[in-house]
Amino acid sequence: MKTMLGLTKAVLRHFANRCATPLGAALLTGAMTATTMAAPPSTSGAESRPPPAQLQLSVLSSRPDMVTGGTVLMGVRLGTSASPRSVHLAVNGVVVQQPLRPTADPAVYQVLLPGLALGHNRVDAWSRIAGGHAHINVVNHPSTGPVFSGQRIGPFECRTAESGLGAPLDLDCSAPTRYDWFYLTRSGEPKPLPAPPAPPWPSDMAATTTSEGKTVPFIVRVESGTLNRSIYRIAVLQEPGKDPAAVPTSWNQRLILRFGESTAAQYQQGVSQVTDVFKSDTIDQQSLYALGKGYAYAVSTLNVHKVNVNDVIAAETAMMLREHVAKAYGVARWMLGMGGSGGAIQQLLIAQNYPGILDGVMPDAAFPDVMATAMVVSDCRLLNRYFQRAPASAAVRKAVEGHTKGTCANWDQGLGDAIVATSGAVTPPCGLNNSALVYNPTTHPGGARCTVYDVNDASLGRDGEGRAPRPLDNIGIQYGLSGLKQGALTAEQFVTLNENVGGYDADGNLQAARTPADLAGLRRAYALGRVGSGAGGLATVPLLQMRAVTEPAGDIHTLDNDFKLRAQLQRSNGRSDNQVIWVLPHPALALLLGLGVEQQRKLEQLLHDTLLARLDLMSQWLDTLSAMPAPHNADQIATARPAGAVDACWDVATAARIDEPATYDGPGRCNTLYPKTPSPRMVAGAPVSDDVLKCTLKPLDPRDYPEGMFDAAQWQRLNALFPTGVCDYSRRGVEQVPLKGTWLRY
Repeated sequence: MKTMLGLTKAVLRHFANRCATPLGAALLTGAMTATTMAAPPSTSGAESRPPPAQLQLSVLSSRPDMVTGGTVLMGVRLGTSASPRSVHLAVNGVVVQQPLRPTADPAVYQVLLPGLALGHNRVDAWSRIAGGHAHINVVNHPSTGPVFSGQRIGPFECRTAESGLGAPLDLDCSAPTRYDWFYLTRSGEPKPLPAPPAPPWPSDMAATTTSEGKTVPFIVRVESGTLNRSIYRIAVLQEPGKDPAAVPTSWNQRLILRFGESTAAQYQQGVSQVTDVFKSDTIDQQSLYALGKGYAYAVSTLNVHKVNVNDVIAAETAMMLREHVAKAYGVARWMLGMGGSGGAIQQLLIAQNYPGILDGVMPDAAFPDVMATAMVVSDCRLLNRYFQRAPASAAVRKAVEGHTKGTCANWDQGLGDAIVATSGAVTPPCGLNNSALVYNPTTHPGGARCTVYDVNDASLGRDGEGRAPRPLDNIGIQYGLSGLKQGALTAEQFVTLNENVGGYDADGNLQAARTPADLAGLRRAYALGRVGSGAGGLATVPLLQMRAVTEPAGDIHTLDNDFKLRAQLQRSNGRSDNQVIWVLPHPALALLLGLGVEQQRKLEQLLHDTLLARLDLMSQWLDTLSAMPAPHNADQIATARPAGAVDACWDVATAARIDEPATYDGPGRCNTLYPKTPSPRMVAGAPVSDDVLKCTLKPLDPRDYPEGMFDAAQWQRLNALFPTGVCDYSRRGVEQVPLKGTWLRY
């Protein structure tokens, strides 16, 4: 594991500003620059050193040290006296006859070079007319990966057949590339077309007008294939009469990657259907809207959080998908992430740990990361099981759990098994059809462990028992502390609860004793970015997030998570003006609050319209930003932010928008409409960032409680319960170290 080589900021900025496209600038962070000299390449290895020439080489499709698939899209900046026809190219000393194609920058041409060997390669360019020579070193990796994610998780089952792509071609679950065509009817329904499509066209075919003002038949080409063991689908408008594999001329050079939801540890590829790119409902029509505007719209199975809870693999897959688009379609002006819940986790951790892959993110119903969210889920399971044994009123439960009635029960039932080694939070266990491959402590101790920790073992490591060291802990936690101090719990209720709440054994099963974290696992989780910190690249990416609130119904997607992220951004960067929080009423909230069916319909239309307006607003933000010199800093992000990209909420009763700064618990109409509910750890005293996985302890002190709160017997029981002390949240957590860096290799 190491940080990738990088240029100094001054040199990087100078070179990035000269790139032909924003992608070249975005992914040059840590890249190797071209060296220039005036002589043509020498077979003897001897090179003269005349004054520097004006020829320059850059990699447009990826970082130079992260090229995949044996091809690379190069940028060639010509000197004043050179012409495209005068430039010659060679890969590893072998001349390549490939024409240079113009780019938006008249001084820069691009060329797709084949023939790269696995590992290190040298690309040379020279012009005998201009007398210039440049070379660049690139590192090529297989299209099946890995590039930087480290040792592959295994066992691993393929799902190409279930996805309509036929039997896998190899053990890496590869499938041949395929193209399918669809058209959109005037009612918005996608229907298949024969391949390749040709007139006469169906009478119900719609037309669409792109963001660039082109009106074309609403015909969509869907490319399907595999990269990095992931099944991808890329949809884009394609005008009729074109070569089936030709670059679509109606593409607006903007790329959207939709991230999938939920959470599970699965040892399989994931299933995808060709129609997944059209998934929509009466409210969320972002996919069809984006396609109609000319965006390329992509999905990928390892960018579905319920399939892949390893954010490093998710980042690697997204990077390779963007590289593929650059080589097969052209360099995207920018790539935007969208998607909710677990899909939001992937977006946020990719932006934090591998900046430049995503130029903007739209994380809905977001959680900051997996590890801290697993802490909330595990607390909720413990508390829900305790209250099943010792029933209490809704008021008492809220005084302990923090969230509204039913939230912790829903966490327990929905994702409580995500830390259980023998099953995980998915059926079948570990997502494996072959149950014989799954871990069993008695019959198969070497099998696949189904926890969210074990599929991250490339970064977390393995202990002597073959388990990933677990950053999960509840030593010293005083569950219900705030409720006690506020008088919502009696002293006896507080003591009894904490005596009996319990913890988890090494396989994630409930036990009477509390759970101690593995200290090495804790340090690695923080240092390597498995825990959200607000650091890394998160300060320099536009964040425009939405949350449709249904917390009164026990929704696990609680609003406090948006403010955990804001607190982390503020702590790490001293600012959070790249984050915009929009809070809307979910249509179901109208019925929950007795506002009637008609108001529910109004809220459905509001949510539908706001989703599409947000995409337009984020596009404006990214378009403005992409015209600025790169790499981008936080000031540029703030300067490029459109006027409408401000914190806001919408009134459930009137659907009116209210623009005001979003705060966790400050004054304002939005906090009156949508009060935040804290997690169990926040009730126990944790900060709003809620990212202390193991607290630093302090001795029990009667001065920390209201005078006379405990009698002598209760105080003695507390001392027996907390022999090493209780949490001191005024201090950093145990092993809560800063992020080590970005673009880490494993």
